[in-house]
Amino acid sequence: MSVSAGRVDDPPLRRTFRHAALTYVALATALAGIACTAGCASSSAAGEDGHSVTRTLRTLLPQGDAGTFSATGVEKNEPLAPVILTYKDAKGVGLVSASVGRLPVPVPEHLSGCPDPSEHPYSRCSLTHLENGATLILDTSPVDEAQPSAGQRWTAVRTDQDGSQIAVSASNTRNNKDAASSRPTPPLDERQLTDIAVSAAWKPVVAALPAPPRDPSPAAAFQSLPAEKVTEVVSRSIPHGLRTADRGGAPGYGHLTVDDGAGKCLVAVTVQRWKPDDPALESLFEGAVRNPDGTRVKSTRSHPEKGGEGAVEWSVDTWRPDGLRIAVIELNAKAYKLPGTRRTPALGVDQLKRIALSEAWRDASADE
Repeated sequence: MSVSAGRVDDPPLRRTFRHAALTYVALATALAGIACTAGCASSSAAGEDGHSVTRTLRTLLPQGDAGTFSATGVEKNEPLAPVILTYKDAKGVGLVSASVGRLPVPVPEHLSGCPDPSEHPYSRCSLTHLENGATLILDTSPVDEAQPSAGQRWTAVRTDQDGSQIAVSASNTRNNKDAASSRPTPPLDERQLTDIAVSAAWKPVVAALPAPPRDPSPAAAFQSLPAEKVTEVVSRSIPHGLRTADRGGAPGYGHLTVDDGAGKCLVAVTVQRWKPDDPALESLFEGAVRNPDGTRVKSTRSHPEKGGEGAVEWSVDTWRPDGLRIAVIELNAKAYKLPGTRRTPALGVDQLKRIALSEAWRDASADE
């Protein structure tokens, strides 16, 4: 699924999740062991003076055999590419990975913070503000959230005010494809990961990074409403007597949980502005109900792509004549990747429609 908010062939909430899920580009790259993404060089820009991700990581590892690194990156050709090292000792085999990247400045808060709990319910994360203005997050999560009791991955990510970002992770698994534990704990503990991430040894590597590319997607243009405003509007629309909690989100997207006494449901809203005659949305809303004022309304019920067993997602997607698009979803669990905890939603579809069609969205959007 694309992270671009310009695509409409994916459910609106999932697309916004993906856009917001670029919470830390370097971390995502390091954890997945994939090719270098935004802000990483793919040439020998740092090769002449000998600085590279691989070499720097090796110098910072505790004394001992750090193993061999996989085919993820080749130091000779791509010194700034992410690297994965296989670590083996008497306790078993594990992985250590690192990557560097550069984010736009000023760095948006949601690009340097902890994973969104509505998308990563098993994450345990803390954020620290360092004396030099940088931020440091330390996260412990399952390698595979479908198997939370299997392998674990611990990660430290430092983000500086200039947009540079260093991510270092360690997992107690043999490779990135198998979530089964191959040793009791990752080969580096949380203190060691933190020390590596904040080390001054990364300065030459970071200095070789090119400026980050401009985001070609139009996401920023129509996803600027702060999450706090989104959840404020939603909370005012919740019927009296229901409890709300767990607020969060990112620009253009906000979520909270609603509990009527039978269990928490995740309720999330995406706020976007499109051209009134955008052909992509014309196609998406083909056959949708059209209200007297011209607003199109599309309702669905489905099993979410990343839902747990028994998870059900109810959604109401609306597109107004002036281009304002409000999509509301409700999940029968407090977060994605968790099993469904109830058969019926805390808020009915009619209530979701009332939230989506509220005039409060127009007023909130006008203030931005």
